[in-house]
Amino acid sequence: RRITRGGDIILFRPPSALQEIIRNTGGGTIDRNQLFVKRIVGLPGDTDIRMEDATQEVYINNNKVVGPALGRSLCKDEPLRLIDKLLNNYGYGKSITELKSDETYVLGDCKDVSVDSRIFGTLPKKNIVGKPIARVW
Repeated sequence: RRITRGGDIILFRPPSALQEIIRNTGGGTIDRNQLFVKRIVGLPGDTDIRMEDATQEVYINNNKVVGPALGRSLCKDEPLRLIDKLLNNYGYGKSITELKSDETYVLGDCKDVSVDSRIFGTLPKKNIVGKPIARVW
């Protein structure tokens, strides 16, 4: 089974844009071997990717992206609203015309605190290393 299917949860190495954002915000550097976990919601050829600023909802191909976190309020009380600052200062993925053949768009399941494609833009397929096999909580 291919890894890059819509809805797949993936492990990936940080894209260069995320490394740049972390450096610019005083966070130092990310180890290139560090892995991140997100859900693929946009695939090559998907168009009109945009985020509504008021709700932070993402639309792809003119359809609202719906994931398992719909209606989840687990993270709504994040007091510092750091995600808002990152979206305002960076937001590389807030408006993309079309995903290229080597690009995906990923979102975290808890969008109120997730640093994902809304902030760092597209994720190159070459950064995807696999899928998680277990979750330890």
